[in-house]
Amino acid sequence: MRAIHNVQAVMAAALFAATAQAADVTVTVDASVRHQTILGWGATAANIEVPEGLADQILDEAVNQLGLTRLRLEPPGGNYSDSRRWEWLNDNWDPDQIDWAGFNTAELDEHVRRWVVPFKRRVEANGEPFNLYVSPSFFDGGSSGRAPAWLLHNPAEYAEHAAALLLRLRDEHDITADYYCICNEAGNGNAFSAAVVGRMIKAVGRRLARLGLPTKIEFPECVNADISWDYIQALKDDPQVWQYVGVVTYHLYGRNRTRSKIRDFARAKGLPTGQSEYMGTTINHLYADLTLGGVSYWEHYVLAYYGNRPNPGDYFAANYNMTSFTRYKHYWDFRQVMHYVRPGAVRIGAVSDDRGLRPLAFIRDGKTTVVLLNNKPPSHARTVTIKGLAPGAYGLCQSVGGGVYQELGVKTVERTGGLTVDVPAKAVLTIYPRRGPHPGTNQPPTITEWRAEPSYLTVPTGSTTLSATATDAELDGLGYAWSVASQPAGANVMLTSPDQAATEASGLAAAGQYVFSVTVSDGRNTATRQVALNVHAANEPPVIGDLHNRLPVVVTLPTSGTTLRGYARDLEGESLTYKWSLVSRPDGAAVALETPTKQGCKATGMTVAGDYVFRLHASDATHTVFKDLTVRVYPLNKAPVISGASAWPTELTLPASSTTLSARTSDPDGDKMGQFWSVKSAPAGVDCALTNQSAAATKAIGLTAAGEYVFTLTVVDRSEVSTREVTVTVHPPANRVSQ
Repeated sequence: MRAIHNVQAVMAAALFAATAQAADVTVTVDASVRHQTILGWGATAANIEVPEGLADQILDEAVNQLGLTRLRLEPPGGNYSDSRRWEWLNDNWDPDQIDWAGFNTAELDEHVRRWVVPFKRRVEANGEPFNLYVSPSFFDGGSSGRAPAWLLHNPAEYAEHAAALLLRLRDEHDITADYYCICNEAGNGNAFSAAVVGRMIKAVGRRLARLGLPTKIEFPECVNADISWDYIQALKDDPQVWQYVGVVTYHLYGRNRTRSKIRDFARAKGLPTGQSEYMGTTINHLYADLTLGGVSYWEHYVLAYYGNRPNPGDYFAANYNMTSFTRYKHYWDFRQVMHYVRPGAVRIGAVSDDRGLRPLAFIRDGKTTVVLLNNKPPSHARTVTIKGLAPGAYGLCQSVGGGVYQELGVKTVERTGGLTVDVPAKAVLTIYPRRGPHPGTNQPPTITEWRAEPSYLTVPTGSTTLSATATDAELDGLGYAWSVASQPAGANVMLTSPDQAATEASGLAAAGQYVFSVTVSDGRNTATRQVALNVHAANEPPVIGDLHNRLPVVVTLPTSGTTLRGYARDLEGESLTYKWSLVSRPDGAAVALETPTKQGCKATGMTVAGDYVFRLHASDATHTVFKDLTVRVYPLNKAPVISGASAWPTELTLPASSTTLSARTSDPDGDKMGQFWSVKSAPAGVDCALTNQSAAATKAIGLTAAGEYVFTLTVVDRSEVSTREVTVTVHPPANRVSQ
């Protein structure tokens, strides 16, 4: 391995020798041109069950190597075999009093404890700000299920729904969320129009202010920039909305021609922007969002998921053996930016005289970082002179063709402020200051890979090959040292070459988990990683996961069917077969399963209210396992009845400016109900208010201008909604009689 590092040193010397050659590209850095401040790199918090050691490795890589500081938290949703959404039924029909028994705190707590809390601790241990936002989904055709009527049509209930989750984070986990999104991808397969989102923002904002929570709204978070722009335009003139918004965000699915409009609109309001979801991100998406969208936050969709094959997604893939993970396809390209550009860095001017060579430049604490993207087809090698760098020592590193990053050594920029580098084709090259994000004079090695191959064993196979690779900022020669950290009783592990980068481990004869440690040293500093390996006594059975129903998620008669969905993963990668069966049903129901041997199966004939229990079997060549899913069918439901809604008085003469709204309501099925008064329309410039919007009788105040005021009463039970409007007329002041 030392020979390899000698080759790297020769390559670096050749790179620096290019300073004597004529550069074919000039990049000019201008710190006087200031753009956005970077606030965080993020991902959606993982929601998978993996051993603590594997979770620790993924979190270490995400925070300490890639450089993530931000998480998106998705509340529990849908109807799964082991959990239901955050608030399955209305907790108590009183939006001002939280009944915690009505919320799925157990799953939320476990999710936060497993992923969010340790992520936060790592970020803060690095002296950086942790950022969290909450983003619930309500897809009518998805596993989350549509928003229930009592939530969608009653902003007070929605505000309680949101506040309960934020309070749980604060009081149980000591986490104050920075932002709350009303609906992930509003308008994409759900009923959250701009008008609905606007009503919810105001209700949630007022509720959080009363609770003393500093959480702001993340808006609009639509499926792409263009639809986000439509939502922004729909609410741009409502100051009550914008007083609660803290960041303007978009996703990237579809048309994104309006990123610059969003950037300029947000900047005029003093708000940052962010790109917060796209499955399949590349470094080119990041470049466009930074330059066109002016984003301060940028993130991948999900932190980690399962995967036993090459990983094409934007996540760390936890292998089925639960001992290791793989990085995603474009990880090393992203690391060239995220690892070196830390929160608080300001993007500054950087201009290239070659459109094919795209620069990014950032300054933080007086130190400049430059990233050169030479991956725009057709790509070819370029010699680049960078002008405008402050004097000092800079490290250079690159990722070529998406491959593992390579350190290229240290270069000193003299007073002239110029540096010339060779940038290969399809490369992302970073010039980073040796102080700032990388304190000290000598940096420890970076271990870029550590693994066992094969990654698991089945008795009687008793050996594997351990290997590690590393790189060093100063191109120092590296030494490797392997050791056995733990092994099952009865095992007698032997390492054939413990002082090499790769060594065979034999004697793994006992079933159980083995843990090996590798330490890499450059002679002054060290880095250490652990490799876990499971040895199984026999073929492992499949594991069933993601067992749920949808279309619809909540079944209410006369709807009498739903689609059952599930999958299983198999350690050995064997072909799996599936079989659905009915375990129990209410008397009188004649249930049919349309495709019982498919992962997705339509269940029909659920014509009687009650619980239906379905079982999914998954089989490999050796084992059959099963898991149950309960689907509750609710009885036919009639809408609430509003027998009267009125105002007293119905006519006012200024300076009188208040009236009392009252209603008489009932439910044909005897269901509990919630109600909500709102202002539908008022004369221009009037900001009237309702003292208690969730009461049967409420006072309308602030009717300070002549004209008509229209108030809407919304009454909702479990699944149905009724509305009634009440009109109040305000007359100008009567003429005074002269004396």
